[in-house]
Amino acid sequence: MKNQGQKTQQPPQLATRLFLWMAGSAAVEDLYGDMEEIYFSNVDKYGKSKANRIFWKQVLSLVFSYALKSRKANAAHSYRASSISPALLYNFFKVSMRTLIRHRSFSIINILGLSLGMSICLLSITMYYSIQQFDLFHINKDRIYTVNTLVINNQVNDKFATTAPYVHDNLKSYTNQIEEVVAINDGFSGEVKINQNTLPVSGLYVPPAFLKIFTFPLTAGNESTALQEPFSIILTEKAALRLFGHTNVIGDAIELENKGTFQVTGIMKDYPGASHLQFESLVSYSTLDAIEPGLNKRFEDYRFYTNSYTYLLLQKGSTPEQLKTPLEQIAQELSNPDETIELNLQPVTNIAAGENINYSIGPSFDRLTMAFFILLTLIILAPACFNYANLSMARALKRSKEIGMRKVVGGGRRDIFIQFIFETFIITSIALFGAIYIFTVIREEYLAMIIGAEMLDLSINLPVMVAFVGFAVFTSLLAGVIPATYFSKMRAISSLRGGGKAGVLFKSKLRNGLTVFQFCLSTFFIFGAIAMISQYYHSMNYDKGFDEKGKVIIPLHNIEPEIIAHEYSNFPEVSEIAFSSGIPGTHSNNEVWVQTYQVEDSVAVHQMFVDNSFLELMGFKLIRGHSFIENLNQDNEIQIIVNKTFAQSMALAENEIIDKTFRLPHGLTARVIGVIDDFNHLPVMKQIQPFFFRYDPSKFSFATLKVDTQNVFETATKFEQKWEALNDLIPYEFTFLEDKLNAIYDQLKNPIKMFGFLSFLAVSIACLGLLGMVVFTMENKVKEIGIRKVMGASVPQLTRHLSQGFLKLMLLALVITIPLAYAVYEFMLQRIIFYNKTIGLVEILSSILILSLLGSITVFSQTIKSAKLNPVDNLRYE
Repeated sequence: MKNQGQKTQQPPQLATRLFLWMAGSAAVEDLYGDMEEIYFSNVDKYGKSKANRIFWKQVLSLVFSYALKSRKANAAHSYRASSISPALLYNFFKVSMRTLIRHRSFSIINILGLSLGMSICLLSITMYYSIQQFDLFHINKDRIYTVNTLVINNQVNDKFATTAPYVHDNLKSYTNQIEEVVAINDGFSGEVKINQNTLPVSGLYVPPAFLKIFTFPLTAGNESTALQEPFSIILTEKAALRLFGHTNVIGDAIELENKGTFQVTGIMKDYPGASHLQFESLVSYSTLDAIEPGLNKRFEDYRFYTNSYTYLLLQKGSTPEQLKTPLEQIAQELSNPDETIELNLQPVTNIAAGENINYSIGPSFDRLTMAFFILLTLIILAPACFNYANLSMARALKRSKEIGMRKVVGGGRRDIFIQFIFETFIITSIALFGAIYIFTVIREEYLAMIIGAEMLDLSINLPVMVAFVGFAVFTSLLAGVIPATYFSKMRAISSLRGGGKAGVLFKSKLRNGLTVFQFCLSTFFIFGAIAMISQYYHSMNYDKGFDEKGKVIIPLHNIEPEIIAHEYSNFPEVSEIAFSSGIPGTHSNNEVWVQTYQVEDSVAVHQMFVDNSFLELMGFKLIRGHSFIENLNQDNEIQIIVNKTFAQSMALAENEIIDKTFRLPHGLTARVIGVIDDFNHLPVMKQIQPFFFRYDPSKFSFATLKVDTQNVFETATKFEQKWEALNDLIPYEFTFLEDKLNAIYDQLKNPIKMFGFLSFLAVSIACLGLLGMVVFTMENKVKEIGIRKVMGASVPQLTRHLSQGFLKLMLLALVITIPLAYAVYEFMLQRIIFYNKTIGLVEILSSILILSLLGSITVFSQTIKSAKLNPVDNLRYE
């Protein structure tokens, strides 16, 4: 046995490493044990310096000795050193299962922690796999590219998915490299008239070659001629069923308001959801020229033609590099002294999973967002792996004799390493089943938080399951390599004496640091969830400048406002009816450029068409002028009622802007007849912009009803019956304005759910790790607790003594994280929501209270239990 002085003396590490390196796989524990005993004896007899020199001499003599060479030769030819037998693997499994069952509390803690940490990683694996499947169903996928536009000037360096039609027209001449070129315009939309009713439809303007490049097979119609003539339209099966109720509609005509009559020339099979091109109809590109002659010439500049996309199919054997020079020449022709244009090719299979580009034709799951999400999942997984390593290292003293016995009977470092990795793999495999269960529970909620999630398939198939198993192996290595390496390096003599050198990772400072890190992470996510919840309720209750209480919104769908007013005014619950082209507080109002006669610059202004009843119904405050003169002829000059911000943008006072005239597009002149107080015509996430009301009944799209009722369900049923009598094709939409506005702020629920879920994971993993460390500490302090109780310590005193170290770690985490979290979330909210709520003392104290409560419950649940133990049971064998 070492005396107290020998515990601080160790043989020279360099000499030890040289001896063990030269020994290789040979069993030399007995030789090293003898040298270690002689070393400690020499330290007492001659001192540390001379003992070190003698130890070095012994090492150098042994590394070149016949004894060591003989052992290395025997080890090289031994079965154990050359292979892992099935019997040995079975032994590893049996020992691992016995260890897990014997130490079931630690096993449960590790399995729960790893299950929680792995569950969110499974989400990132399935999402990544799903995104990689986009556009793989196209037969010519490896030869399809889209052309992107890069604009470089003094102000911006932006990349656009759109291109000028000039690019498409010029690429047609490069037939040696390009098989087909198509221009796509995503601006097709309209209202289809069927039996005096209307249904919305949208899609793409495409040329006939579109069906040659992309694999979108038709179930009816001729692919070569279906898009040849103007006003030809191809419907998907789903769109045909929605419009006609069946798919046998080839040759039928559909009428679109303000666009004309279209003939159905093809029915397309519903395409897979994993496509960046999303449409329900394809319209011949020649229709675009027929509807708006000269559109391409008028919008040759990419900055104005935001709906134009260029796709090409390369010739077999051609490469994108061969088009580099033609693209540079076309880009040079588009460039001017003020800005430089660059054109780049992007593979079609890389559009959904590529970078986030302006005016993307479909949703983009860009690499930066995916990288951030994957990093976030690893941040959650890492503490669970740290906990496993931490608890395994903490149990080193209890398992040291087991390791020593294995080494004495012939077990090598590799055997010990594999045994502990095998044990970790068993725990991780069990945790994988728990993670898969958690994954299936949270999958739908997770998809609800993602834009474009309807195209993602997060189901578990064979490739995904293989990825899950591979991830479990990775997690096993991540969690188990540190304790396995540590245990395999323990020397037999030291192990049998009751322990060995724990190494850097066993030091209490590092363990405490890991605990603090986990609680810092937990505090950060908890703070974020609370800040988001506070902001959500602030946005819903924010005074928007108008009265949204008791208002019902009904879309007109081309039904005359007079009919709606006549039919619904007969209901006793309806006290007032008004009409508008949009809904205040939403994104439904459009923009128009307004110019004064004194200056050349134009100002972008939001506008909405309303009647006088709407102004009164919504409670807008008219602070100058008067309301609309509804029977006034507005052919030459229209009336507008502006907000205060509009007057400020024109550098005029509220009383000065009355009767001022402004120029609108299409040669219209607008005269200001009134000024209203500012209100949130956009959601509170956006700043109030210049705005005006106009009067034009032909533009009305919504009816707003003031309803006084105690039975909402009964009223909604009566309104629906009346609607079905007016329009039986379009489902009735009964929406309270208050609910519609609150639905806009539901997008704030997504980060709340995300931060809430991450908080749950982080706190759960942190508390499980803390629980494991508290349990282990209490097990090792059983006799100390017994002695303290015998000496007169009370249960409260023992509880305080045993808990104070862990509580200090939580306090340190709070001190570090609260200022950082406050700065991060305050900065973030100011950029997400313009009219935001400043984070206050309530949010800070709530975060502190939640973390303190959870941490304290974890600590006190074990310390109180240990403090109440009977000292007689703990000290009976002393």
